[in-house]
Amino acid sequence: MSLPSLSIRTPRASRSIGEHADYERGFVMIEMMLAVAIVGTAMLAVVMAFSSASKTAGFVDSSATGQWLSTSQMELVRAATFVPTPGTYANVTAPAGFVVTNATSAVTGGDANIQIVSVTITEDGETIFEASTMKVNR
Repeated sequence: MSLPSLSIRTPRASRSIGEHADYERGFVMIEMMLAVAIVGTAMLAVVMAFSSASKTAGFVDSSATGQWLSTSQMELVRAATFVPTPGTYANVTAPAGFVVTNATSAVTGGDANIQIVSVTITEDGETIFEASTMKVNR
């Protein structure tokens, strides 16, 4: 008479590779959803950083161009013949999208041979840089 063989089977040992218990399948799905959410959040942060950097670069470029135009205009005014107040001096040629304007005003309580020259730089209708200097009729 033979005795029945006893074998102890564990749930892990009985499963082949790729088979999971039902509770493990749900766990894997939650892990995947969490991973997708983390990667999506990281990608959103990267896209926002590039967008912010692009806007900042555009602002810096406009500001630098405005400052350069203002400096050029001031040099042109300094070299020009004195124009009585109120008046304007010739403007430098500005790149597309930029406009350079200047105006003279009298110094309060001062001599008629001294004036304040104000320079305004606009880009697409928005003022991006303003500067003033004094000009003396010599």
